[in-house]
Amino acid sequence: MTQNILFDCDPGSDDAIAILETFAHPEAIKVLGMTTVGGNGILKNVTRNLQHLLWFLKQETPMAPGQAEPIIKNLKNATEIHGENGLAGPTFPEEADQYPIASNNGVTFLHQIISQSETPVTIVATAPLTNIALLLKVFPEDRQNIEKLVIMGGTLSAGNVTPAAEFNFYVDPDAADIVLRAGIPTVLCGLDITNNTGLSADQIKSLENRGPASHLAYEILMPYFQAEQGEGLKRAAIHDLATITYLLDPTVYQGHQYGLKINNTWGELRGKVEIDDKASQKNVLVLDQVDIERASQLLLDSLAILDKQLQ
Repeated sequence: MTQNILFDCDPGSDDAIAILETFAHPEAIKVLGMTTVGGNGILKNVTRNLQHLLWFLKQETPMAPGQAEPIIKNLKNATEIHGENGLAGPTFPEEADQYPIASNNGVTFLHQIISQSETPVTIVATAPLTNIALLLKVFPEDRQNIEKLVIMGGTLSAGNVTPAAEFNFYVDPDAADIVLRAGIPTVLCGLDITNNTGLSADQIKSLENRGPASHLAYEILMPYFQAEQGEGLKRAAIHDLATITYLLDPTVYQGHQYGLKINNTWGELRGKVEIDDKASQKNVLVLDQVDIERASQLLLDSLAILDKQLQ
């Protein structure tokens, strides 16, 4: 059965690869709309990156930019990993800049699609959760038409920005707390599994000149992997990819149910995921195990599918 999704992102090298895998499977995933948020790069840059990717994929998916800044704190981006423009590596023609923007307000754009959908919608979020938190606060009635949230963010182990916090939740911990405590069924793809969701150096090299989508992935992943090697990772950890891989084949992962809250104090624990023993419900499935080979093969197969579609 086809899953109707809204995709909130901040492309971003790993967002880009997740987007490629998404559009390789129109029989399984229908993208109703996409939004951007300040995160891996400033809003202008990540929005342009999404335009470029959708143009490359020959899509007509509506998209809208959302919030440029977190709810409270100033934006911290990740250009040291993703490049100054948010997507180091590939270049696109000026034509790609003209991919249409459907709305200049990502939050009301999401609301319109959710409220008009005849069936519940799944929200995939691979960025700071600012847009989603504001959606739930401004339009609380939309919760009734959201089937689930599939989020890349957080960790129950070690962080990648501070010892306690993962990047997306560190950037906007107040938004993450609002979303995870909203009571909506949620799948959390945190660093516990995303550090092992990716490709080896040899697998990345194999993508060079294999086809248009594979080569684009190669151009994206080479500088990304080089940056991540500096962080001590031995394979390109394509963090955001786990959300789409989970939707396509949940059996690749295993996890446990929790009630969670996010530390939004201003100390060294800001952005830390904490188990909430007093939560009224355990609405969050935290993924903690992954079949690395199956996840990697699904991506390689998806890129091969796109290669045929785009040639």
